[in-house]
Amino acid sequence: MPRILMTGDRPLIRTALSHLISSSEDLTAVAECANAVDAIGTAAGLRPDVVVMDFDLDARCGAAPETLAQLVRAAKGCPVLIVTAREDPKAITCALQYGVLGIVLKTRSAETLLRAIRSVAAGGAWLERSIVAHVFQQKAPQQDKAYTVPPGTLTRRETEIVELVSLGLQNKKIAERLFISETTVRHHLTSIYDKLSVTNRLELMRYTYRDRIAVA
Repeated sequence: MPRILMTGDRPLIRTALSHLISSSEDLTAVAECANAVDAIGTAAGLRPDVVVMDFDLDARCGAAPETLAQLVRAAKGCPVLIVTAREDPKAITCALQYGVLGIVLKTRSAETLLRAIRSVAAGGAWLERSIVAHVFQQKAPQQDKAYTVPPGTLTRRETEIVELVSLGLQNKKIAERLFISETTVRHHLTSIYDKLSVTNRLELMRYTYRDRIAVA
């Protein structure tokens, strides 16, 4: 059962979301932290399966974007999902650049949040459909290089996996579609990330959406 660390500086919202998560039969909230700084230490020691963060993004990813980056690093591969009230493509692009793998707007239903948590816990990513195009067209911070992929950079199998990732499929579904194991999918993704200089599947989706490398 995926173990969830909940963090946020508003006790009522933080506790309400923790209770919502634990009310699900297949998720459990294992800890609450009052802020990202506390969550950094807790995530490093507790090693949860997902960190859910109540965090209203602005164009700078909040007052301390480096704290968000530290939280992602402290989670050591555990996906970070942000619940936010602000539907700002630039702010969301910024959060993705720091390694966040899920964004859920506070206007969405409780079931949407639970689906998002399950998705990232299973190795997927979650981004609001209403802003996908706007976010993927944004220029990533500190990223000026042209996105070109020389012919032959990706193997045929890697290209197939990129195409399926761009459709939003999780590792398990990709493995089933290609008749390979989830471990093999993860190995291919590691190679793809290295070749394309991206760090996670949302960056990969953004990359393929803008440059069409998966269908070139």
